[in-house]
Amino acid sequence: MLYEEIKARKAEILAEMEGEVTEERLAELNAESETLEAEARSIVERAEKLDAEERKALEENETKKLEEVELPEERTIEMTDIEIRSTREYAEAFLNGLKTDNYDEARALLSTNGTNAGASLTGYVPVPTQLEKEIQTAWEKNELVNLCKKSYFKGNLAVGFELSADGASVHVEGTNAPSEEVVTLGVVEIKAQNIKKWITVSDEALEGTTVDTMGYLVKEIAYQIVKKAENLLVTKISSAPTSADSDEVGVPAVNVSSITGTTVATGSAELSGEARNLTLVINRGTRVDFLAAQQGLSYLTDVFDGAKVVYTDQLDSFADATTDEVFAILGDFSLGAQFNFPNGEGITMKVDDASLAEKDLVKIVGRQYVGIGLVADKAFVKFVKAGSSI
Repeated sequence: MLYEEIKARKAEILAEMEGEVTEERLAELNAESETLEAEARSIVERAEKLDAEERKALEENETKKLEEVELPEERTIEMTDIEIRSTREYAEAFLNGLKTDNYDEARALLSTNGTNAGASLTGYVPVPTQLEKEIQTAWEKNELVNLCKKSYFKGNLAVGFELSADGASVHVEGTNAPSEEVVTLGVVEIKAQNIKKWITVSDEALEGTTVDTMGYLVKEIAYQIVKKAENLLVTKISSAPTSADSDEVGVPAVNVSSITGTTVATGSAELSGEARNLTLVINRGTRVDFLAAQQGLSYLTDVFDGAKVVYTDQLDSFADATTDEVFAILGDFSLGAQFNFPNGEGITMKVDDASLAEKDLVKIVGRQYVGIGLVADKAFVKFVKAGSSI
């Protein structure tokens, strides 16, 4: 019998028992009911057993499918050099190296995660990125240096410039070909210089330096290095020959006995036509002389002739300058000057705890290789103080 038929028969037996039956008939109904109950349990057990087998077969089938799927290979996350140097861990390792002059821990971090950046760093260890930003800011804040071109060529950099050239000519069809242009090139070699700056701190101050306060040390060193770079740039322009030769561009000189409303305009006439974005570099004290000249002209003339004015302490004021001393520079810095950073704009830092050990002081030395070159002829003009007319 089917399970549903057993249930129906049991219901019939129950209905009959509720009526008037003899004891003999009641015994027969009880016996039949027990038989039906046993058969029903048997059917349920068989069904449950079948369900279990089906579930097991299903699970085995799913497992087999999973085993057949090709899982992707386990991959490790590789970090770039910059990402590693952005971590707090690297900053702390660098600080520890700064205190102990042992940068092995920082080098080890750069050699992990698939990068070999630290493998060849026997002497130079890059600063953490947050300190690199301090260095970058120092360069960007120097208005004069930031006007110049920048490159990152390894070693000395040779830059060609036009020393002289024949002009173009108009060719009339059917006539003889024009003469070949003759171009004479000069070559400026930009050699990197090692600019150094060191500061002293006490043993206690260095030990108390944390990752969060380390920026002060780097900021001060970077500021002084950039300031020295500005000094070298101004000196290079001031000392350049007035006429170009095969390995140096020319910087014409204008002798000035007194500042007038046409001083800057007279200087700009000495520049090449390619010099367009002009900047006048002067000491703030010289500004007074220009404004006095402008006042004498009832402010009807722009004494700076449209040039941007940048102030520097690397030049003496016109009043303090001696005869034949350069007191002002006019030119297109984006055209005529170039900085080359063979090792990038980062600063190398080392600790010297021996030189001033008897005073319990530690030297922190920062250095940067920077090449500075003048790369365009007549991109600048220098104003030289002549004998005073007063």
